[in-house]
Amino acid sequence: MVAVVTPGWAEVEALLGKLAASGETFTTAISPANWISRYEPGRRIRLEWEADSSWVDVENIRGCWETFERLGRIRRSDVLDPGRCSAFMMALFERIEGIGQEPGDELYLVLRPSAQPKPQLHG
Repeated sequence: MVAVVTPGWAEVEALLGKLAASGETFTTAISPANWISRYEPGRRIRLEWEADSSWVDVENIRGCWETFERLGRIRRSDVLDPGRCSAFMMALFERIEGIGQEPGDELYLVLRPSAQPKPQLHG
């Protein structure tokens, strides 16, 4: 049997940890090279880019994720607050499996459930 799985906050936290551990760079709408240099789980991340850096509270990332879950579809203006890091939020969320894009005049991200095998119960 196949269950439909929609990505959740656990996937966001896992991606934050992976990006911080690897130092992998990613592109946002405002900067071609960004990376997370430090991650304090549950507290904050240090977001770096070519010219500067800033701390981003994990609670702000979670607030933007909750907006995404509530709306099911977001554009940058939907995740301006909390944190004022909408370009980062869009770049982060679009890297999560199960997130789709709706291109147009403005990029939208959409929560798209993915089919996953349903675990068998053994008893």
